[in-house]
Amino acid sequence: MTIDDRDDPAQIIARVGNFADRERALEVWMYLATKAGWTVSAVPDAVLDADAGDCGVVEVEGLRYRVRLTPRVRTTLVDDAGGRMSQRPVFAHAAWADPLLEPDNFVPYLGH
Repeated sequence: MTIDDRDDPAQIIARVGNFADRERALEVWMYLATKAGWTVSAVPDAVLDADAGDCGVVEVEGLRYRVRLTPRVRTTLVDDAGGRMSQRPVFAHAAWADPLLEPDNFVPYLGH
């Protein structure tokens, strides 16, 4: 697999469901990023905002990403609360990565 064939870490979505805890969501996201061909390591002692859904901070080949667990992916809810079976679209939880754009490692793209 070449660098051009890999999904960008910001595009990796770990569908972990609504009952996964943050530690498990981080593990699943890191597994999927590694499976996609990236070298990933957790950043110990990172400052996390639990209210924002933060699971952890990872370093992916020199760049850092904040992994979050929030409603992010579509799924179908099957509901029988009204006495009959119905289906409706809802958002389910997923772990996903948001790049940490720190001034010292951000280089704006100057292409066309």
